[in-house]
Amino acid sequence: MANVRVGFIGAGQFITASHLPAVTGSSFMQAAVIADINPTILEKHKVSLPRTRFTTDYREVLSDPNVDVVVIGTRQDLHAKLIIESLDAGKWVYCEKPMAETPVEIKAVLAAESRNQGRLAIGLNRRFAPAYTDAKKLLQQAPRPWFINYRLMAPHLTTGEKDDFYRDRPRIIYEGCHILDLVCWFLDAIPVRVFMTGDRKRNNCCILEFADGSNVSFLCGSIGSFCLTKEYMEVFAQGYSIAISDFVDMRVRGFAGQYDKQFPLDGGAYAEQIREFGFDYYEICRTKEILYNAESMSLIGNAGMVIEEVHRPANLARQEAVAAYRELKQPYYDSPDKGRKQALEHFARCFLTGVTPQTSDGAAGARSTLIGLALLKSLESGLPVEYSEDRV
Repeated sequence: MANVRVGFIGAGQFITASHLPAVTGSSFMQAAVIADINPTILEKHKVSLPRTRFTTDYREVLSDPNVDVVVIGTRQDLHAKLIIESLDAGKWVYCEKPMAETPVEIKAVLAAESRNQGRLAIGLNRRFAPAYTDAKKLLQQAPRPWFINYRLMAPHLTTGEKDDFYRDRPRIIYEGCHILDLVCWFLDAIPVRVFMTGDRKRNNCCILEFADGSNVSFLCGSIGSFCLTKEYMEVFAQGYSIAISDFVDMRVRGFAGQYDKQFPLDGGAYAEQIREFGFDYYEICRTKEILYNAESMSLIGNAGMVIEEVHRPANLARQEAVAAYRELKQPYYDSPDKGRKQALEHFARCFLTGVTPQTSDGAAGARSTLIGLALLKSLESGLPVEYSEDRV
């Protein structure tokens, strides 16, 4: 099989932990060029990637004829500009979320997508998470309307720092876009009316109404304890219910012949233990890892937060067995499978085969931002806001 040659623009912490390993560990992708303005980051990667070219000028990625797909992982205020330049250079483009921050940027990106043959994908990866793809398949037998409740809540410990890029940016745009895309994909529809309360930057309660009577309640915030898992989704239909805890534990009710499932962590990690001990194993070991990590504990301690081990109401033998696994195995990798690797691999395979990708394209990227902007408008007015795709 031919290789997809990938060029990276931006190689910071997220790209290093997610997309770069997905490419370098792939049988059909290779990291051709990596560009980053920080020479220190490039030097770290040179040791493990001797066949990759490195540069501090992103334009060398765009001008390289050996680059097929460009992966953009810079700050979000550069996304629109770099997407446009990459598409105009004839590349397929996979850009992290959000696609853009303003309607003007959105129009420019959609115009670039329209005038070029290269495909665009936005890293709204949750539609590729195994637990969510399974849930959507099951729900095809459930009548509408559906009622979806989603919680995305994780403490943001650097909010007050002057060098925090996200300090003055609304969380509903840069983080909430994941769930705004997910629920539209889940329902195969767009909302007709939206409403939001809370504050402009960090913590919000949202309602999305759909034409078929379906409703989404979405809690998006940055408070709480690290000891509780970040994401939780419930879906209700007449006679059917599904609940998914942090992409790992899926509970299904009302589906004939279908039962609860547990999903391994990113890359298949700890599948054996999760199958044996279930969600308890994930929760117990997750807090153990926070306590084990000196850097995370320093941040948490400075924020005045208490981290205490999770003790589930299980028998002593089971609790000790879980603890024993933690001691015997490699350091715990605390990352549930959110579909990041699958989304990028799918996009690259579509480049090879010429098949239309099912990743979030420009229209989906635009929608996730525009719904967020409509929610902010609702927050300002204190009233529901009618939503329409005609606003682009």
